[in-house]
Amino acid sequence: MQAAPLHHSPTERIDRILERGFPWLRFPVDLERQFLRDTVHLRKRQFLISGLVSLLVYNGFLVADYLLVPEAFGLAVLLRLFVFTPLSIIFLVLILRGVFDRFERVMPSLYDLLATTGGLLAAGSLSLMLFSTEMRYVPYYHTGFMVVLVYGNTVQRLRFWWAVFFSACVLTLHVLTAWLAGGFDPAMLPPIASLILSVTLFTLSANYVMERDERRRHLFLLRERAVVHELSALHQRLRDLARTDPITGLFNRRHIQERLPLAWTHQALHGGHVGLLMINIDHFKRYHDRYGLMASESCLRQVGETIRACVKPSEARVARYGDDTFVVLLPDDTQDTATALAERIRQAVASMGVRHAASAASRYVTVSIGVARWPAQVGTAAEAMLQAAEQAMSEAKAAGRNRVVQTTGPVNQVVA
Repeated sequence: MQAAPLHHSPTERIDRILERGFPWLRFPVDLERQFLRDTVHLRKRQFLISGLVSLLVYNGFLVADYLLVPEAFGLAVLLRLFVFTPLSIIFLVLILRGVFDRFERVMPSLYDLLATTGGLLAAGSLSLMLFSTEMRYVPYYHTGFMVVLVYGNTVQRLRFWWAVFFSACVLTLHVLTAWLAGGFDPAMLPPIASLILSVTLFTLSANYVMERDERRRHLFLLRERAVVHELSALHQRLRDLARTDPITGLFNRRHIQERLPLAWTHQALHGGHVGLLMINIDHFKRYHDRYGLMASESCLRQVGETIRACVKPSEARVARYGDDTFVVLLPDDTQDTATALAERIRQAVASMGVRHAASAASRYVTVSIGVARWPAQVGTAAEAMLQAAEQAMSEAKAAGRNRVVQTTGPVNQVVA
């Protein structure tokens, strides 16, 4: 049986691709799709700038038209200035105005297609003019195909396989034109063809290297992003662990100590109140001594889950504050609601039915709860509320345990 492939992180996957290389200039399907999407805006910018420069060069060839094929000069003016140039300007303006942006999402190779089409139209205009003349300088006019190749392969920087297709089409057009059009000395075909072929190979080599380097830079960028993401996730996990109790999975004492001043300040600015429940498991040390460590940890988890089940996560934060003590931090709330929540928690814990033969309060695990709710005021200490809730909890334990004591300041009231 073949072993299942191991899961690799994004950074490990990218490192493997960089190590193996990509001689065919192709990534795995998902990375290839992302590469094309991430670089399409650069392709658009390259197309606009290079297209404008190339258009000026293309029309500058009217000088060569006049000197090498004067009898076709009128046709050259017509094709260059009144056909190709207006169409090119229209496309450049439309692209600049974002008309083609919607097609970029479904066809990331849009600008390679447009550049290839434009280059082949330029080559076609050369071929058309060569069919319209038989001057003795016609062979030299074929060197214009080299300019077209340089435009597509290095100026527009077509993707390599687009550049291969483009070069093959230009070479084919050159050969067919030399063969079918008049005025071409057969003796000139080998040197002109070898010259054009050499330019093709040189520009394709440069094109290959440029795309390979661009793809490598993209992988380095993706790896950098992946490393940052992994470090951020690890940092967040460490932060969560630093604020989480490992036994119950609830927040820990540190989190409450950090959160209480923030809640206090927020409510002070809005004229609200802050509520706090301090919950202690009755005779937990006796429980530990009688039932052992594993049973004690299971009891802590059950009590923590019961408290959390009584509280809406969006309205309060539950934390394990000490060995056998839990805290519930309440937002702006009424005293009656805070006290009702405390009583609901007390009853829910008692209803768990976890036996506690060593307890003097009940045959089952119970809790004593202190409730504090104060108006938050700027300039007063939030820590005093913790002390008040702890004092109310101590009074609940002193009054016989398994009950709730609430405080609004100096006067405490036993609820049950």
